[in-house]
Amino acid sequence: MIGGRRRLLRLQRGVSLVELMIGITLGLLLLTALAGLYYANSVSRSELVKSSEQIENGRYALDLIRRDAELAGFFGAGGIAKGATPSQPQPAPCETSPAALGFSTSPSITLPLAVMGYAPGVAVPCIPDLSPTSEVVVMRRVATAAAAAPAAGVPYMQVSSCPDDGASFVFDASAAAFNMRTKACDPTVPAALRQAVVRIFYLSACDLCGNGGDGIPTLKMAELVNGAFQIQSLAQGIQDMHVLYGVDLDSNGSADCYVNDPGANNAAACTSVPGYDWSVPLTNWSNVTTLRTSVLARTMQPSIGQVDNHTYDLGRAAVSGPFNDRYKRHVYSAVARLVNVAGAREQ
Repeated sequence: MIGGRRRLLRLQRGVSLVELMIGITLGLLLLTALAGLYYANSVSRSELVKSSEQIENGRYALDLIRRDAELAGFFGAGGIAKGATPSQPQPAPCETSPAALGFSTSPSITLPLAVMGYAPGVAVPCIPDLSPTSEVVVMRRVATAAAAAPAAGVPYMQVSSCPDDGASFVFDASAAAFNMRTKACDPTVPAALRQAVVRIFYLSACDLCGNGGDGIPTLKMAELVNGAFQIQSLAQGIQDMHVLYGVDLDSNGSADCYVNDPGANNAAACTSVPGYDWSVPLTNWSNVTTLRTSVLARTMQPSIGQVDNHTYDLGRAAVSGPFNDRYKRHVYSAVARLVNVAGAREQ
């Protein structure tokens, strides 16, 4: 009886301290491996999100510039732009007065340039957060959709299709000035009103710039709205931007040479069409038919173990970088065609 009780107690005995320690150790090893796997997956997922965001912002920035470039130089129906010359001088980037926006019919038809670029350091008072190293690109046109009625103080362009009208178009901010008619010359059916559009693309060192700024480099746009410029952020993480301007030297609609500044004498660099006269800057700018835009996009957050010691070629004489920080970067480039300038030349 006593021996049976001893056997029963031996069978009911728990694990020993050594066995318990071995079990805990194995469990800790398993938990450590699982934690390491979870951490590695979290880091990989975080880096994937950063890279995807960088790619999206870079491509989105180029797409926005491309879309506006394709519309730049649209000044209503009727082929007004074909016989026009560039207004001289060109309006300043921040000009808001209708009389100074470059539209005139007397003594000859003058229009503002579709695209005008400025090197870093230009004074643009309507852009308080302009980065000192940023280039500035101004695009001008009129709206593609006609306005139902003019708003007070807002400049509009009205192009005439009636041969009896005394002028080819009216550009004004007063409702009483809009008396252009359609092809039927019916005074009760006025020609379409199209609002003036001025958009300035530039880089800022911050997205939200109050209280010292958030430090996020951002592509922004200042747009003429109701007589004043309003600023909006377009794409975060855009640290640098460079635009090369494709100049059509033989008036066939295609760019023959890409230059940093069409207003300069580029005869030494552009030799494909001999005899082109570079002496008139406004003429050179009016011959720009394409834009080759390059942007340097960086991730929004730094990466662990990342050291960016690379240099980046955006088409300038000097490369950008190295930055020697923990952000990942990539250069994105695209060519945009100024359809309203190049298309008229092809015809």
